Amino acid sequence: MADVILKEIALIVGVVTACYWNSLFCGFVFDDVSAILDNKDLHPSTPLKNLFQNDFWGTPMSEERSHKSYRPLTVLTFRLNYLFSELNAVSYHLLNVVFHAVVCIVFLKVCKLFLDNRSSVIASLLFAVHPIHTEAVTGVVGRAELLSSIFFLAAFLSYTKSKGPDNTIVWTPIAVTVCLVAIATLCKEQGITVVGICCVYEVFIAQGALCLIVLPFIPASNLFFPVGFVVAERVLYVPSMGFCILVAHGWKKLSNKSVLRKLSWICLSVVLFTHALKTLHRNWDWESEYTLFMSALKVNKNNAKLWNNVGHALENEKNFERALRFFIQATRVQPDDIGAHMNVGRTYKNLNKTKEAEESYMIAKSLMPQIIPGKKYAARVAPNHLNVYINLANLIRANESRLEEADQLYRQAISMRPDFKQAYISRGELLLKMNKPVKAKEAYLRALELDRTNADLWYNLAIVYIELKDPTEALKNFNQALELNPKHKLALFNSALLMQESGDPMLRPEAKKRLLSYVKEEPQDANGYFNLGMLAMDDKRDAEAESWMKKAIRLQPGFRSALFNLALLYSQTAKELMALPVLEELLRYYPDHTKGLILKGDILMNQKKDISGAKKCFEKILEMDPNNVQGKHNLCVVYFEERDLIKAEKCLVETLVLAPHEEYIQRHLNIVRSKISLLGAAEQPTFPGDGTAAVGGKKIPFENLKEVKNEQKTTQTLNSNINKGQSNSKKRTEKNNTDKETKKKSTKEIKDIEKKRVAALKRLEEIERILNGE
Repeated sequence: MADVILKEIALIVGVVTACYWNSLFCGFVFDDVSAILDNKDLHPSTPLKNLFQNDFWGTPMSEERSHKSYRPLTVLTFRLNYLFSELNAVSYHLLNVVFHAVVCIVFLKVCKLFLDNRSSVIASLLFAVHPIHTEAVTGVVGRAELLSSIFFLAAFLSYTKSKGPDNTIVWTPIAVTVCLVAIATLCKEQGITVVGICCVYEVFIAQGALCLIVLPFIPASNLFFPVGFVVAERVLYVPSMGFCILVAHGWKKLSNKSVLRKLSWICLSVVLFTHALKTLHRNWDWESEYTLFMSALKVNKNNAKLWNNVGHALENEKNFERALRFFIQATRVQPDDIGAHMNVGRTYKNLNKTKEAEESYMIAKSLMPQIIPGKKYAARVAPNHLNVYINLANLIRANESRLEEADQLYRQAISMRPDFKQAYISRGELLLKMNKPVKAKEAYLRALELDRTNADLWYNLAIVYIELKDPTEALKNFNQALELNPKHKLALFNSALLMQESGDPMLRPEAKKRLLSYVKEEPQDANGYFNLGMLAMDDKRDAEAESWMKKAIRLQPGFRSALFNLALLYSQTAKELMALPVLEELLRYYPDHTKGLILKGDILMNQKKDISGAKKCFEKILEMDPNNVQGKHNLCVVYFEERDLIKAEKCLVETLVLAPHEEYIQRHLNIVRSKISLLGAAEQPTFPGDGTAAVGGKKIPFENLKEVKNEQKTTQTLNSNINKGQSNSKKRTEKNNTDKETKKKSTKEIKDIEKKRVAALKRLEEIERILNGE
């Protein structure tokens, strides 16, 4: 057996590159979607052992829905691709081209067992350019064929070295062959057929290699049993080797005849060139699912599966109108195709044509085996067909009056297949909507009996426990979901909220960690940053809270809760003037935001001394809600500030009627009446037109009224009131002094002010938690 030289390798690699360079521009199509895009076994977070427990598509081999295609080593190469480039299709296609070149080189070495050097190179070149290999090379899942073929050929080469002098057996090549056969089989099941090839080689070695074309072709031949509506091109990858050897052998016979030598070279050149062009052109069919299935539809228009596949490709592109036409045509080609009618129904639903969608689902349902009442349903129905019940139920449950009807459909699906997990999941969602959390819990627990490794199920069960007012169990189930899938976005977010709402400071670090993980997964979701800001506010990390809130607002301008809480943060950290533009923005988006109006009015009145502006805020609140106690009380304060004591008294009386048990309102009313009495004693029943009231030239101290407003826990006017600098008692006794804020204060006064500030900030913390539900 001659060795393969470097020049031959370079020639083969060059030809393969010339034929398949454009495959690098193709995406993931058809089976690639299930094997690559939807296969969690590719993710680094999935334990490696799962590759040896699941089938080629990531489904546990123990499950009935498993395809039973056991190819863990092929999946391992996909995982390596994912490790280096995640879901960048270029790297996957590039590796396939490399593997195809390796197969061609190893095949050349095999050919040299039976043919001369020139014929061997020709056989290898023909194999390299043959368009029948396009699916195996350009389709990413065809890698199973490529890898299996490498070890298939290597095992055969090893076996040919097992015969020693005088027909003795050399056991080392035999052991290597066994290992290579095992590896080939773990790449794709057909790898085991090399054992048969070795047997044929042993029996017919004297007759050459021509019989090698027979054995590997048998499984895909449709001669003994059907393998599908059409033999997949990639299944012909190994059988075509024998064909290439035959052609090369025939060419050798022709070229040995002087008369036909020139013609044989011309024919060979034409065959290689046209095959290479066909392969190059065929690669573009694999650019997308639409191009692939349209190319097939041009060949066979009487296959419903092709019409459905083109429809799916258009559906994935959100081109529902065109997709519908293909799905409808599929139902015409095969009227009893349940899946086609389901596709029509789903597309009508996407087009918001619910009536037509329901009609299509009902047709599909009528094609299902009918349940006989009182008898156990024995037939096994495919889960994808049972989805007609799920889809129909999901459609009609949008109508609140048909919830029971939807539940009946879910139960019907369960009665047909008690192990139909999706039916339990969908029914659990419906039962939650029907306010039946206990029954929803039962549905999810039944689903968990069928699949305890499903993170979504644990998440759904956690939501049920939240509805059942059991946050401890909810958190346990969130944690279980995250144990199975550490990047489960909804579990990360909602478990963090649950920890935050618990009020337990010990849980805040973990809540922050989970929110940080969430924003890493969802960097464009403003809610993650907002809740990080709320956590920072809880921990008194004001600068950090400000940063998170601003980021949330940048991502989502007009974010109501973020805007208000940022303003509140400024207000409680003595940055009231910075809060004003934030409140302006909030009220531009939400003019009727009551708490925003109250906070703005307070800042205008106490910091900007803009009584008129504050008054407009409080009047706006009362226009929207005349019975708003806080807004009305603050308007009374404005009247007091305007020195209109009669109006202030009337306003407070009305407020007291609205909230007769609020002691602070009664106290304020007593203060106002006291001031009115003092004015009466001084025979000054009216007030000057400039809005000031005087008693012996003294201004009436407004601080008496403002400080006690702090007792209202829902108010946002707390921190401004404690900055006036003088105590109530001092204000009431110093009647001979003006009420202007004293520039120099005693140590006792400063301490008293600080105590009030701390107390007010504590109240603000409580307010902040109440406002989290904004």
